[in-house]
Amino acid sequence: MKPDERIAMLARIGYLARAILYFALGYLSLATGRAEGTTSVLSPLSRIPGGAALTAGLALGLAAYGLFRLYGAAIDIEADGDDAKGRVKRAGHALSAFAHFGLAYGAASLFAWGTQPRDGAAGRDATEVALGLPFGWALLIVAGLGFAAAAFAQAEKAWSAGFMRLLTRNAPHWSKVVGRIGYAARAAVFAGVAWALIDLGRSGRAGEVGFQDALAVYSDRSWLFAGVAGGLMLFGVFSLVMARYRDVCDTPLVRRFA
Repeated sequence: MKPDERIAMLARIGYLARAILYFALGYLSLATGRAEGTTSVLSPLSRIPGGAALTAGLALGLAAYGLFRLYGAAIDIEADGDDAKGRVKRAGHALSAFAHFGLAYGAASLFAWGTQPRDGAAGRDATEVALGLPFGWALLIVAGLGFAAAAFAQAEKAWSAGFMRLLTRNAPHWSKVVGRIGYAARAAVFAGVAWALIDLGRSGRAGEVGFQDALAVYSDRSWLFAGVAGGLMLFGVFSLVMARYRDVCDTPLVRRFA
């Protein structure tokens, strides 16, 4: 298998795992009226028929996606550039890679040892460590501002539909609409995480912070909760489109490095 084909395989397996994760997250949140997160949703998935094999597959797929994002950040696969804005975007891709490595570890732990992952537990541990450091409250506020920037970036993608340049020309015509809704929903959740971190920093107390907690912020308004959860489900559909139509190999940059 050629190097560019291996890159494409990593990407497509990774996007498929992301599609399953987000579709299940959005669907279960809508069906139960209770917020799910990218980690907590693994438990109900493991209990369906064939759930053990699915959990193992998700562990491998999420790890593959993390490798693809890390590799893409290293070689600037999306041509973000070497200026300050480009470096920030590439750093975001690298952080996304490590976040997906964490999700892969959670899925692998559930498969191997039956450990039930909790979406906000890692966030509580991180906030406790941060608050134990000098000026730890400031670190939480800075982290919150980082998530606010990430929320803005997701909203910008939803507005500009710049993600369409990553797809091949024969992608379905509805990909733009689905992608916009999905990225808007992600922006809403990232904004919830940002607000939670800033609030914890201001109050100086530790607390659970995660995808599930951020989605739960909108549960007081059923229409808004349904909109965000439905948008996350559509982001899963869009990830499936990316798995099939993402233009990974047919780019000058990938050919040059491969």
